[in-house]
Amino acid sequence: MSADGALAASNLFKIIVESHLKAAADSAFEDSDDAEYFHVSVSKRDEQLALYALIARAAADTTIPFLEQLFSERFARLSQQRDVENDPTRTLEELYWLLLITSHVLTDSGEGETLLIPEALQAGFTNVVEVAQHPVVTLSWSIINFSRQCLDPGIRGRYFSPRLMEAVIWFLARWVATYLVPLDVSREIDSVGRHGSQHSRKLLNSFAWDNNQGELVLDFVVLMSMVALTTYQGEIELQTLTCQKLLASVVRRKHTCAYVVQLDSWRDLTRAFASGRSLFSLSGRLQRSLAETLACAASCIKDPEASVQYLRDLMGPVAGCLVENASRSDLKSVAHQPDVIYMVCCLLERLRGAARATQPRTQKVLFEMGHTVMNSLLTLLEVYKNQSEVIYMILKFVVDFIDGQAVFLDGKETSVLMSFCLRLLQIYSSHNIGKVMLSLSSTLRSESQSEKYKDLRALLRLLTNICSKDLVGFLSDSNIEGSPDIAEVIYVGLDIVTPLISLDLLKYPKLSRDYFVLMSHLLEVYPEKVAHLNRDAFGRITGSLEFGLRNQDGDVVERCLTAVNALASYHFKERLGGRGGLGSQVMESEGSNGKLQESISSHFLRLLLQLLLFEDFRMELAGSAADALLPLLFCEQELYQRLVHELLEKEQNPTVKSRLALAFHNLTSSNNLSSTLDRPNRQKFRKNLRVFLGEVSGFMQIK
Repeated sequence: MSADGALAASNLFKIIVESHLKAAADSAFEDSDDAEYFHVSVSKRDEQLALYALIARAAADTTIPFLEQLFSERFARLSQQRDVENDPTRTLEELYWLLLITSHVLTDSGEGETLLIPEALQAGFTNVVEVAQHPVVTLSWSIINFSRQCLDPGIRGRYFSPRLMEAVIWFLARWVATYLVPLDVSREIDSVGRHGSQHSRKLLNSFAWDNNQGELVLDFVVLMSMVALTTYQGEIELQTLTCQKLLASVVRRKHTCAYVVQLDSWRDLTRAFASGRSLFSLSGRLQRSLAETLACAASCIKDPEASVQYLRDLMGPVAGCLVENASRSDLKSVAHQPDVIYMVCCLLERLRGAARATQPRTQKVLFEMGHTVMNSLLTLLEVYKNQSEVIYMILKFVVDFIDGQAVFLDGKETSVLMSFCLRLLQIYSSHNIGKVMLSLSSTLRSESQSEKYKDLRALLRLLTNICSKDLVGFLSDSNIEGSPDIAEVIYVGLDIVTPLISLDLLKYPKLSRDYFVLMSHLLEVYPEKVAHLNRDAFGRITGSLEFGLRNQDGDVVERCLTAVNALASYHFKERLGGRGGLGSQVMESEGSNGKLQESISSHFLRLLLQLLLFEDFRMELAGSAADALLPLLFCEQELYQRLVHELLEKEQNPTVKSRLALAFHNLTSSNNLSSTLDRPNRQKFRKNLRVFLGEVSGFMQIK
């Protein structure tokens, strides 16, 4: 940017800041409650501040010192007001706004990415030689020194409202993730050169670790987190930022995590979590989030034995407390007391958070944790059979536990887990938990009302995770005598789930996606199990697939095409081997002479041709449609020829008729297709179908 442009940006930014500071000070004594408006407009506010930050970075040489001056003045004014007992409200409002805008100027949001120091700040300040004179450094330490004041109970009680604490924690979370960069990054920059912008880059990428400042900041961050979680009880927004932003940012990067796990303050936090009572005041969602963050830190402990011991100390008391509650002699009489239900739910959320933190180094010890509580979970499932909240928590823990463990389990562990899952499903079924009145499901009018079926969704995910275990595990060595195999568990689960699924329920996107993910996995891995279901159960599955093929969600349609492909391929291979395949299963459909019975392959061949020729079919799904259609054509060649002949006979236009005949001929021409389902043949047919759809789309209309 030119010098004039930078000057204009600097002047504009100063006007913006001064006007907002005035507005903040003027609003200090307003009585109106803007809390609801504030929460609604947070994203809009951040978007606006991010745009202001771009203006500031365009003239960083002047705007950063300007912000540092404003913040230092307000900080000093606050200290003076403390001495003379003046009302600090106006100053605190100004500090609150300065924290927000400064956070945007110094850091990027970087959701889902590794945060970097903004390029405009790294490339600027070429004339700065000493780190103590760098405006970004002085502004950072000024805010951090102000934030440290919250550790003093007296100062905290007078100045640090929950709202100001939210701004401080939000700033620190972004700053820690941005400026506590790995030391090797600064060394790499140093090796390139020490002149101009390179020297400024070196300063910004290393100043946070100079003189052990990085370790001191991390210690302060942990101490401040404890204050926010224990002192500001009931402040959900503040505690959410602490658990999900600040502590998560400390653990996310290995180099900061490696430092933080050695701190006494971190050990105090883990002890308070494992054995204390103060953190039980957090909501269930935050219990889970905090447990996941604390458990993730174990992977950053270099000594494997110390890492295992850390997790045992962290989660052992939690698992032990759950076992103790489930083993109480008076459990049935006290189980439904609110405080007991709350405690059980908190413990389950903590176990679920730890399960979600499973990594290769921590898998064994977390499996031990899960194994310890398995019998207790079954007991609780029996006791709380009419308590949907607890049932849902148990199911979600098992879902996350299997999801984290699946890729690591050996044969013995798999056997233990499958026995537990089978017993869990049997108990669930025996109490008919989650049974829905299908006649009532059509009265649902919103996604929020469908939450009453969340235990059904959890069951679907549970079965999907079990099914995926067989996909990744190759468990030929895991069939221990007397233990159920995965297929048996899947079969029992399927027998429970399918009667509960109605076409009305499949109109709800979340439930629909979970259901069809399970169906596609199941039919790919265990088509023979599905083939031997009773007629009603099999009819429910095929009926749901027919419904899904006409869904508006492309992912659902693709899953259904995958499931049809698996069914048809199984039927074709069975017939090729001289067996019956799906011959015993028939479907009823509407024909010209009323209802008719036909085979599964005949029914889906008619349906797919109807979709491809006469309905609005998405071309991006042509590959999946080809994979489903090819085995159907091999199974029902006579029907296919008859359907094509009927279509051509109805066509009155000779030109269209001849073009259609040629297109159908090229689609299944024996010159480039063989009667196999190998990969080359499927690829040829995919190409044929795309060409076919391109040719007929121009002149096929709904007849």
